[in-house]
Amino acid sequence: MSVSFPKQRLIELDGLRGFALVMILVFHSVSQEGEYPAGSFLAYLQRSVAMGWSALDLFFVLSGFLIGGILMDSRESPSYFKTFYIRRFYRIVPVYYVWVSLYILLIGLAGEVVTRYSNSGVRPPLTPAITSYFLFLQNSFTIPLFGFSGAWFGHLWSLAVEEQFYLVTPLVVRLTRPKNLKWILFAVIVIAVGARVVFRFVLDGSPLLVATRTVCRMDALAIGMLGAILVRSEAGWQWLAQNLLTLRVILTLFGLGVVALFLFAYGSISPAMQAVGFTWLAGFYTTLLLLAVGNHGGWLASFLRIRLLRELGSVSYCVYLVHVVVSVTLHAVILRQPPRISTSSGVLVTLLAVLVSYSVAKISWIYFESPLQRRGHAYKY
Repeated sequence: MSVSFPKQRLIELDGLRGFALVMILVFHSVSQEGEYPAGSFLAYLQRSVAMGWSALDLFFVLSGFLIGGILMDSRESPSYFKTFYIRRFYRIVPVYYVWVSLYILLIGLAGEVVTRYSNSGVRPPLTPAITSYFLFLQNSFTIPLFGFSGAWFGHLWSLAVEEQFYLVTPLVVRLTRPKNLKWILFAVIVIAVGARVVFRFVLDGSPLLVATRTVCRMDALAIGMLGAILVRSEAGWQWLAQNLLTLRVILTLFGLGVVALFLFAYGSISPAMQAVGFTWLAGFYTTLLLLAVGNHGGWLASFLRIRLLRELGSVSYCVYLVHVVVSVTLHAVILRQPPRISTSSGVLVTLLAVLVSYSVAKISWIYFESPLQRRGHAYKY
């Protein structure tokens, strides 16, 4: 008897999203103070979480797998475009626009107060370039951010990557025969790797440009979509169910490559990482995802079903938006210093910042995001 990929919500993916959020929170908490003295415990701790930034690639893979899968399942719907974009709007835009608008209001009305408490010594900028965030174009050109404004906006380039990718993906999925879509996605991966190599090594471009431009980072989203294609093929889903050992071997091989990157090229702007590392990480995370959804009785799936991880996954979007500013603000107001974990008081305030970030996100989810998402889901494919 044939078994097809389950169409209901996979709670393991909520747990995987929550795990990615934990990686981001730990990475930012440990890295914000700067480098610690060589040989110290904190230096070893910082080095041990030095690739926590790669959780963004896990988010990209998850997005490609989930959103890409929805598009594939609904490609024949007469309300395909309308429903997709309306649902996407309600899920992403309102809370994001509130976040951008709050910065404009805060700096416009209380810029001097923010400057006094933010430890930067310079008034956070309020320039026309900020409006690019409303259009999800913030990664398309360099916007000078520092101090408080950097904490508010510096990590939001990843949202621009996703939204720009999904501006065109529905059209590609709709117009492409299902059997040909995988070849287009392979082409996207090749283009992304080629773009990074050209920008970094031929044109001697900025490593930051290579790390944040959509054309350079769209391979992780495409690889996630390839995972969605695999599980939606009856033969592919059967293969996953019957070849878990092979999948573990593939994960191990990817894992060895990740270890090599961790040892020799762990930074997001290192040459090796920007040449092939991003794509390798996406392959690793996609294999991890496939193992989780293909083996519900395995230890990985059980781990990802932990309630705390699933809870963090449900509020991860808002936590990601606010967590850096919450940390910067609480350290500034309580300790009168930038974020740090080198003191016991700094550790306590950092933990408080995580709790406050979660609380803000939970309130936002209950009273703002969830009602809007229900309104979006009133539109059916």
